[in-house]
Amino acid sequence: MPFYRGLTSKNIFSSVFAVRRKKEKDCYLKNGSCVLEELLALCDGNCRIPIRYFSAIEIHNAIRHSKSKMYLSDVSMVTGLLDNRPVLVRFNTREFNNIHRDIAITAQMSHLKNVLRLVGCCLEFEQPVMVYEYVEGISLFDLLFKKDNLNRKSLSWGNRLRIANEVASAIVFLHTEFTTPIIHREINPHKVIIDQKSGVAKILDFSVSISLPPGESEAYVFRIFGGISTYRAPEYAMSGLVTQKIDVYSFGVLLLQLLTGKNVYDIMKRVYSTNSTERIDFEEDAKSNTEEDNTLDRVDSTTSKERIDFEEDARSSTEEGSTFYSMDSKDKGTTYIDLVNGYIKEGNVMDLADPIILEDHGTEIQQQLHDCFDLVKKCIAGNEDDRPYMIHVARELCRIEKCFRALTLGQN
Repeated sequence: MPFYRGLTSKNIFSSVFAVRRKKEKDCYLKNGSCVLEELLALCDGNCRIPIRYFSAIEIHNAIRHSKSKMYLSDVSMVTGLLDNRPVLVRFNTREFNNIHRDIAITAQMSHLKNVLRLVGCCLEFEQPVMVYEYVEGISLFDLLFKKDNLNRKSLSWGNRLRIANEVASAIVFLHTEFTTPIIHREINPHKVIIDQKSGVAKILDFSVSISLPPGESEAYVFRIFGGISTYRAPEYAMSGLVTQKIDVYSFGVLLLQLLTGKNVYDIMKRVYSTNSTERIDFEEDAKSNTEEDNTLDRVDSTTSKERIDFEEDARSSTEEGSTFYSMDSKDKGTTYIDLVNGYIKEGNVMDLADPIILEDHGTEIQQQLHDCFDLVKKCIAGNEDDRPYMIHVARELCRIEKCFRALTLGQN
């Protein structure tokens, strides 16, 4: 009997293992075909795949003893060990994120220092797992706004200019170096990691990015994915119009936060206090800075223009600062952007800038601050035609950074 019981347990174990392996194989085939489809669409068949493949067992072993996690908005990463080297293992926490597209795009951009490098992936789970190079990082959002963050002093003027330049260069690559422009659609401080050793800014998470149709400069979406509404361009939020200019707008909001050291909620509070005659309505719990759930897009081939439909997530949550483009009921031509633009125009740049910026440099960087605030106004223009392209934004930031370097060299 003991032999019989042992044999039964062994058979049961074998059966459970076989079921698990079949499930992993099914996931591998399903996810593998989706990633391949994204790669073919992305690169027109001419792409490299400089990433490794990891099995589910390797992933489980890598994170078995992990106690360290990194939270970046809706992205959760666990530290692990693979081949005796530290890595960041990302599990997709949002059902409607297109993780297959994220793998395809990140794989083609991993040679850039300003993109978190993808080491490999595992397709044997229901949702693919991404494995990144390890960085001792902190999100730009936490670096700027977390009150107990001791590293905030590292955000000198020179470092902020470099971060802005590095993020801009990664967006320029998305817009110009693929067969058709890729629009990130979710540029915000949560999606930027700062390597605390090197200070290099790295963007990540391309799961809601879309490619513009070949030969077209725009696409339309029926339903807008969640995200944080304060980073959405008005035309995108109101009509679902997607162009390169919506990333420019989002970057403009991010640049404004880099300059002021304030999140959107605090900026709007300050605008409200200095424009008491204007009626600004935003959610009281907006301080939570939580994001609505992202939704998966799918192409509707029945229209002449590419239309991308999004499944709505039933769960809802508050957004940072409500909307940045709501209309005032009395003056429908007035938007939050109008108020912020007016606030920047009327205010002294030395008063608007984060005091930490001015600790090492005073009035000698006043012109550089003025130029940066002027660039913000151009990026967040209400009319997309009035916004520059990212390549022009990047060039202007490079010019300003060179001016700062020349200034510091002259002082030494």
